[in-house]
Amino acid sequence: MKQKLKYTLLALATGCILATSCIHQGNLVGVPATLMQYQHKPTEAKLLALAKSYAEAINQNLEQQAPCPGQYADYGIALAKLGCFEQANIMFNNEKMLFPNSSLYIDMLKQTLTPLQSADNHFDTSRIDLHTLDTIPITYTPEEEALRRQQADDPEFKRMLKEQAKEERERQAEAKRKAKKAETEAREARRQAEREALQAQRQAEKEAREAQRQAEKEARQAQKALQDSISRAQKQTINK
Repeated sequence: MKQKLKYTLLALATGCILATSCIHQGNLVGVPATLMQYQHKPTEAKLLALAKSYAEAINQNLEQQAPCPGQYADYGIALAKLGCFEQANIMFNNEKMLFPNSSLYIDMLKQTLTPLQSADNHFDTSRIDLHTLDTIPITYTPEEEALRRQQADDPEFKRMLKEQAKEERERQAEAKRKAKKAETEAREARRQAEREALQAQRQAEKEAREAQRQAEKEARQAQKALQDSISRAQKQTINK
């Protein structure tokens, strides 16, 4: 039963983010777009971007003195998924303090996402330092890492791109050389095959002519032998 409740709660946590995105649109900064990007293909980098969007929205609401229900909870969920459990627990406490009606739901979140810190009820509604989020260790996908380094104007990354482009050009040039060499070899092989076929044909014709001459010669010899035999027989008849 507890396991089922845990999964249900995690589903509700995601739903909470969606619900908040539908309310107080003026106080969400870039949360809806960032949320959609994260939901489309979840990665740690996109989750961190989502957490930053929540932090910006919270700071904006602090300036306007208009806290938005659900934002601290959603921010806490994002922090918990990033492994920042103590800070996430504080955000849950902020939500619970500002909006007491959410106490039951927040307590469930705390038990599920920050169980080791759930007994700590410390809260802090001061402005969030966005730079602290940049210290959270995350794993970037190869595509995200490439884009991140490109956007950072990383000289080493530019050098790597140039080397990759050079290697690709050399690879293509080598492929062309091999293709040209293979074509030349194939053309020479065809010519050699044609020459050998012609030589074989000429040799066969020569042998056929030689065989024909030999056959004719043998036929003449046989004819002459027959005539000689007839002549001898006639002489013998006359002499008798």
